[in-house]
Amino acid sequence: MSLSTATRLTVFLLLLSQISRLQAAEVQDVRMWRAPDHTRLVFDLSAAVDYTLFSLDNPDRLVIDIDSSSTSQGFNGLDFTSSPIRAIRSGERDDDTLRIVLDLETAVDPSSFTLAPNSEFGNRLVVDLYDKEPRPNAALTAGNRPAPQSDSRREIVVAISAGHGGEDPGSIGYDGRLKEKNITLAISRALFNRLQSMPGYKPVMIREGDYYVELKRRPEIARQSRADLFVAIHADWYRNSRARGVTVYALSGDRADRENSARVTQKENSSDLLGGVGGDLAIGNFDDDVALTLVSLQMAWSMEQSLIAGTRILESLDGITRIRKDKVQQASLQVLNSPDIPSILIETGYLTNPEEAQRLNTSGFQQRMAAAIAQGVMNYFYETPPEGTLVAWQKANGITPGSYTVKRGDSLSEIAERFGLSLAQLKASNSLQSNTIQVGQVLSLPGAAPIPASEHTISRGETLSEIAQLYRISVAELRAANRLSNDRIMVGQVLKIPSL
Repeated sequence: MSLSTATRLTVFLLLLSQISRLQAAEVQDVRMWRAPDHTRLVFDLSAAVDYTLFSLDNPDRLVIDIDSSSTSQGFNGLDFTSSPIRAIRSGERDDDTLRIVLDLETAVDPSSFTLAPNSEFGNRLVVDLYDKEPRPNAALTAGNRPAPQSDSRREIVVAISAGHGGEDPGSIGYDGRLKEKNITLAISRALFNRLQSMPGYKPVMIREGDYYVELKRRPEIARQSRADLFVAIHADWYRNSRARGVTVYALSGDRADRENSARVTQKENSSDLLGGVGGDLAIGNFDDDVALTLVSLQMAWSMEQSLIAGTRILESLDGITRIRKDKVQQASLQVLNSPDIPSILIETGYLTNPEEAQRLNTSGFQQRMAAAIAQGVMNYFYETPPEGTLVAWQKANGITPGSYTVKRGDSLSEIAERFGLSLAQLKASNSLQSNTIQVGQVLSLPGAAPIPASEHTISRGETLSEIAQLYRISVAELRAANRLSNDRIMVGQVLKIPSL
């Protein structure tokens, strides 16, 4: 029996519908990160999609319609704490559209975009929910920027930027699991703690957790914090496992010229282009030639200081780890483009080198590297301290950072107050049982401890010779540092690693 034309057409349409359904994209997973000023959702997709996004109020909701899509995922397993999201629900509509609804605690400013597959993830839909009201401890914005400090002994502000974060893992280690974003955050936190313990320094974290901060926002946050120096922490990658060592970068001249021209072009939209700590300079009232001259002079100073700061850090790192390039390199890196803040980027080592990656992933080595970077930063600022800072006062009075020589008329409580310390801190740092001090006595200031030795906790199957090779020292040096008479070690034993 032959089928009629109408019947054949119906069968064809049914088959076409089934094929279309088979080719539909699937939302396979959703991930969420909370940043100081926004919440990011990343939807992992089986294929590229078309979508629409719109807001509804009374109550506040955000609706995402994804064409020809489906999902078997439930969204209730996400932790919405500190986010504007109360719940997420989804359902398939008659036209094969997947509708995802975000029930909100408060209205947000949404932004969204799609990402093509990379080495770790497939297609993705990224939705950012920006807070309309400032949240406690949120990153500084132009609206709540602090005024320049009038204190004659202000602190030096160092902005620390941990590379990558959130859905951007950065380089992947030799083992396929180690992620750059975790290494950079750990070293950045150690650097923050080190500088925070030093009188006269105030570190600022560009990101404090596992979330992504846009490249252009990183120097903006540093400027809003009135930073004297911007330090970006990264880890490197190469196509083979032999590359190793630290590299320090500053902005290249070609990139600086392009950035200067772009700033002048956009000057009408920028009221606080220059000024850093000292105050803002609006260039909108100048003609282009004058504006370009002002920006170029400021950028030239910033680049010069970046090279000096980077050199001091390289000097301090020498002996802690291998130096790949003994001079500061210059590159076209957007994150280093501040014309009014000296900025450097430190590639702390190669995650594709097994030995170096394992060291970078240990707390002891992260602490040693952070301490060396901090020492380089302090050496740079002690050479030419910013006017009006405590460090400038220390230098003018012959005080070596981290110590103070007692003068006639000094009291322990006055010295503690002068350096922003408690009396208990100062006494503990100098093993003092009383408040009695002598003229000429040299007091140690908390935070000035030497770079800590690295430690290694022995795992099952490790040998002393393998550990020595891992840290690029001899077995004899490792035995001597730990007072070992032979090569016998035990699981769980902690070995001290001498300076490299």
